[in-house]
Amino acid sequence: MSVQICLEPVKHQSCFVPLGVVGYCFTRSGLLEPLWSDLDIAMKCYDHAVYEKLQDVLVAIMAGCRSLAQVNTRLRPEVALAQAWQRDSFAEQSNLSRTLDALGSDHIDQLRAGNLRLLRQYSQLRHHNWAERLLLDVDPTSLLTSKRAEGSRKGWVSGQRNKYCRHVIRFMLAGYHETLLSVAYPGNRHGYEYLKPALQKLLSQWPWSRDQCRQIIMRSDAEQGTNANVSYVLWLGFQVLMKAYSGRRTQAWVKRTPAEAWQADPTGAQRWLAPTPVKLRLGRRLDSYLLRWLDAKQKFAHATLLTTLPEPAFTQWDVYHGRGGVETEIRADKSGLKLHQRRKHTLDAQEAWIVLTDVAHNLLAWLRPWMLRGSAFETFGPKRVVHDLLNIPGQLVFADGRLAKVALWETHPYASEMRLCLHNLLKTFDLD
Repeated sequence: MSVQICLEPVKHQSCFVPLGVVGYCFTRSGLLEPLWSDLDIAMKCYDHAVYEKLQDVLVAIMAGCRSLAQVNTRLRPEVALAQAWQRDSFAEQSNLSRTLDALGSDHIDQLRAGNLRLLRQYSQLRHHNWAERLLLDVDPTSLLTSKRAEGSRKGWVSGQRNKYCRHVIRFMLAGYHETLLSVAYPGNRHGYEYLKPALQKLLSQWPWSRDQCRQIIMRSDAEQGTNANVSYVLWLGFQVLMKAYSGRRTQAWVKRTPAEAWQADPTGAQRWLAPTPVKLRLGRRLDSYLLRWLDAKQKFAHATLLTTLPEPAFTQWDVYHGRGGVETEIRADKSGLKLHQRRKHTLDAQEAWIVLTDVAHNLLAWLRPWMLRGSAFETFGPKRVVHDLLNIPGQLVFADGRLAKVALWETHPYASEMRLCLHNLLKTFDLD
């Protein structure tokens, strides 16, 4: 007897049931409306409005699509998922690509303004107790691109040299896992050249008072820690916890530091520090320490730590090491949200990808208090949320436009606990 192979409709089936419930809550509550409210893009639209196509791009990011080409194979067949996001069907990938290509610098500004409204309305920063300090991480990352892409230049990429790339400098709230701003710049320029203009753009969006700035610790690696940058950050009133830029100066100071000046870590860890032999004068009180530790080859490595904090030096070193979590989030945005794999020829289209990836990153961060709090998934980063949680298969059943039933595959290892998480999400938006 031959095997029967046929085509059947899958009206209620979905490979992304939790993502569908997330979309149902976001669209029915109007959460995303601030993001699109100012968009004014003059282009012909037939079946899909511009904001609907940009929303489809956002869904593609949260579904883990490596590129727009995967929209046709992963999202277009999803009838139930489209309905959950208030769409009859997702737009075809070439339609989405043309929409991104049609964006200009004015449209990117409109999209950034919408992202800012979204942040001001839902960011956990709104509830921050300004009697406590806030860690603001600054970190650059590289995006490989083609030779002929706009803004593409030969530059340095981690572990590689002379690769065509663009760079992105990001401002992230360490405690809240939110991205406040990402700015792209050409691959042949250094990050320290863009800290000042990027910080000016950030402060134009978030006009913190002088007292609030005193509670914000600017934390960054050595690439941002030039004397000029540190002076500017101090002049703005921020606290500083940065590594200094000049490696040659650090090595010169190490040679001038006597052996008895090095203090061992009281916990027994293989690391040491010493006050720098020269006190830097950059406009405000600033302490500087030489750091020494054993690298992977069991050789001494050195750096200079610049700080305005009053805590003991080793405690400040531990706080600085917390940057590893931010770098992990950036890697998660690359591997989970596929930031590094989505390439567009024009710089404006690439900026649109970056802004929408920031939006997706923040939405996933907000799912922690809205959906995942108290569950085994609360500590999951963007990669695990996208690839392990939002793509649980099952059914989404609608009645008169309202979500009537959510069914998860019983055999999925996360189905039982995700059922409780989805109830929490629906209660958060009063849609249960």
